[in-house]
Amino acid sequence: MKNRTNFDGRWELLGLRAGVLSNRWIRLVVLPELGGKLWSLEYRPLAHEWLWHNPRIQVSRLFLGAPFDENWAGGADLAFPSCHTSHWNDWPVPELGELWSIPWDLRFDEDDEAGTLTLSAGGRIWPITVTRTIRLPHDRPVVELGFEIANIGPEPCPFIMGLHPALAIAPGYRIDLPPGKVRVDEAKGDMGVADQEYLWPMLPTLNGQRDMRRIPPQSQGEYGGHFFWPTGPDLWWSVTDQKSKTGIGLVASPEQFEGFWMWQVYGGWRGYYHLALEPWTSYPITLHEGVEAGTAQWLVAGQPYSAQTRLVCFEGYDAVSRIDPDGTVVGHNSRLTKG
Repeated sequence: MKNRTNFDGRWELLGLRAGVLSNRWIRLVVLPELGGKLWSLEYRPLAHEWLWHNPRIQVSRLFLGAPFDENWAGGADLAFPSCHTSHWNDWPVPELGELWSIPWDLRFDEDDEAGTLTLSAGGRIWPITVTRTIRLPHDRPVVELGFEIANIGPEPCPFIMGLHPALAIAPGYRIDLPPGKVRVDEAKGDMGVADQEYLWPMLPTLNGQRDMRRIPPQSQGEYGGHFFWPTGPDLWWSVTDQKSKTGIGLVASPEQFEGFWMWQVYGGWRGYYHLALEPWTSYPITLHEGVEAGTAQWLVAGQPYSAQTRLVCFEGYDAVSRIDPDGTVVGHNSRLTKG
């Protein structure tokens, strides 16, 4: 029997509508009433859930301007037009922006190659319309995420856009990235100092060279907010469970995204244990700072902004050498050495 992508929109999660999109490889749960949040991403052959769920906060219906951190239940959220609280002219920008907490319309379509969820919403502050697509091919463990934002007002307006996926991790997991440079924005513990720069993956610390690919236990009690820029033509990340040799990765275009914000929480921020590797269209990831630095993107009427990323699940490797633009993973087996 030919593999197909299936959709079931009859589910609810704690009173919120939930859409379930799946093929033989991947099962996704999307919450359209909560910013179109991608709540679950399960690699079905191993029943491995890759998205982190907050052990203390449940999903709930929220309001525009709700504090993000105090209501963050986990999953993957869309941030627009800023990560941190900001402003432009007299327009206020809530934490993580104005789209993550509002309801979106949802539609499912299918063709011979894939099933596609289309989510749409209008801006509450910015004069925009936004369309997101979540495309799951019938026969591949790849999720194609598309974004299109159009300015329907008369004047240009700035923005910074990011995808905010929180990953469930465990000690001994491994992070891989292409060659690149990294800047430390904030840190606690042995995670560098603010404004420090280093070449991935070796971070100079007072205790020697730290291999940032290695994920420590929650008892480490540290966290870091670092920004990664690729020094070559490729922009991707992977996180691998080295014991089961299974992993997840994301690939994006450096023409659309400047790099990754790496939110590495190993017990040192509110006691949580998770990892968020977030593609952002520009840096800094606070809107007014991006406008002042000249790095923010601008939406002009009649010129929609569009971008795409791909999430991919894989197995058989404990490390990744690269992820191609179509989501093909090139991996190997080479455990990190201690030290």
